[in-house]
Amino acid sequence: MSSSVSISIATNTAIAAAKGFGWFVTGSPTLFAETVHSLADVGNQILLKVGEVRGRGAPDDAHPFGRGQEKFFWALVSAVSVFFIGCAINIYHGIHALLANQPVEPFTPLIVGLLVFAFALELWTFNVALKEIGGWTGLRENRTNTTVLAVLLEDAVALFGILLTLVVAGISYVWGPRPEIDATVAIFVGVLLGAMAVFLAALNRRLLIDASDPAIDRAALDWLTSRDIRGTVNSLVLDDNRAVVFVRARHEVRDSFKVGEALKAQLATTGKTIDAVYWKFATGGSGKAP
Repeated sequence: MSSSVSISIATNTAIAAAKGFGWFVTGSPTLFAETVHSLADVGNQILLKVGEVRGRGAPDDAHPFGRGQEKFFWALVSAVSVFFIGCAINIYHGIHALLANQPVEPFTPLIVGLLVFAFALELWTFNVALKEIGGWTGLRENRTNTTVLAVLLEDAVALFGILLTLVVAGISYVWGPRPEIDATVAIFVGVLLGAMAVFLAALNRRLLIDASDPAIDRAALDWLTSRDIRGTVNSLVLDDNRAVVFVRARHEVRDSFKVGEALKAQLATTGKTIDAVYWKFATGGSGKAP
C-alpha cells in the first residue's frame, strides 16, 4: 500500500480548507481555482486508494492473475475526474471572471501565510511520493506505478499553482488587485490540470490493454542470450511490480522449467515479481514455470 496516497488525502484536505478560506475572504478567481484543484486532488486520491485496496485481491477462477489491474482502472477514473472537475470548472470560472472583470479584495498577510503553509505541505507530500517511486531515476523505471506517479504529478502541478497564486498576491501588493491577471492564472491552472489528466489517462489506458514492460523484456532477453537461448521475450504487466513472461524460443530448451525458475529469480533482483514464465518452442512444444 502506498503511504504517499494516504498522506496526500490528509494534507490536501487541510490545503483545500486553507485555500477555501482565502477565496472566501478575497473572492480571487485564482484562489477559487486552487481550492477546486485541492478538492479534486482529495477525491482523486481517494479513488487511487480504492484501486490499491481492490487491487490486492488474490487470484481466483475468474481472475487467474489476480486483480492488480484494478489499480490502473481506478487511476484512469481519477484522471478523467481531474479533467472534468479540476480542468473544466477552473477554465469556466476563469473565463467568466475575465469577462465579468469583477473586483477582488487584496491578499492579506494571513492569506499569504496560508498559501506558504499549503506550499510546505505540498512539498512534503511531493518528496514522500518521489522517494516512494525511487527518486528521479525511478520515474522512468517505475512508470507502471501509476498510483504514486499520479500523486507525484498532482503535487507538482499543485506546487506550481501555489507559486502562481503567490505571484498574483505579489502583484496585488505592488500594483493593487488585477482581476484580469487573477482570472488568466486561473485559466492557466485549469489547462495544466487538463494536460496532466490527459497524460495519466493515456498511460493507464495503455496498461489496461495488456501492455508489456520493456525493461523486463530487455533484462530477460539479455539473460537468456547469455545462456545461448535464442528467441523473443514479451512480458504482460499485471500490477505496478508484477508481470508474467512469455518466451518464444527458436529451439528446444533443456530443463525449461528450471531455466524459467532461474529467470524469475534473476528478474526479482530488479524489483519485479514474475508470477510465471511461459515457453513456446519452434517445434510446437510449450511449458510453464509457475
